[in-house]
Amino acid sequence: MVIRVDTDLRLLEAWRAGDNEAGSRLLRRHFRALFRFFRSKVSHGVEDLVQQTMLACTDGVHRFRGEASFKTDLLAIARTQLLMHLRKHARKDKPVVELETSVADVLGSPSLVVAGKDEQRLVLHALRHIPVDLQIAVELHYWEEMRVEDIAVMVGIPPGTVKSRLHRARAGWCASRSSTRRKCPRPVSP
Repeated sequence: MVIRVDTDLRLLEAWRAGDNEAGSRLLRRHFRALFRFFRSKVSHGVEDLVQQTMLACTDGVHRFRGEASFKTDLLAIARTQLLMHLRKHARKDKPVVELETSVADVLGSPSLVVAGKDEQRLVLHALRHIPVDLQIAVELHYWEEMRVEDIAVMVGIPPGTVKSRLHRARAGWCASRSSTRRKCPRPVSP
């Protein structure tokens, strides 16, 4: 991982110096993580959200401060794009509040074609019904294997708050699973 972060930083420096191919390589390297980030939350427009995130990254490439990895900053931009998307689709009388509003509250319960197996479909369904910031914390921690400290930088909160959000998300996830009479294992990747 250290080598990749170092390579990301070298590509970023080259991109900032005007090497657009370095920027393209850097964004291609993290495309799958961006795609997974959005795919687990929305059924339609995933590609558009990925593209909007990459454009926002391109526009803000000179603002990268190096407090965390490039991937962390890119996923922070993705979170912002997701929240803008949710706000755009939310009813006027029901504003999006990151720690209260779930994706399903705003977009409904979309078809779960994305998840092929029953267990994966159930996990995805449960995740879409917890508040969006809790969903993001769980996915980044368990599926993208991001450290709590990196998630904290991405969301702009202390690491202890990330830990409590992970705990709260697991509790909410387990509660939603208990309604289907299923055991509550640790989340698995869809």
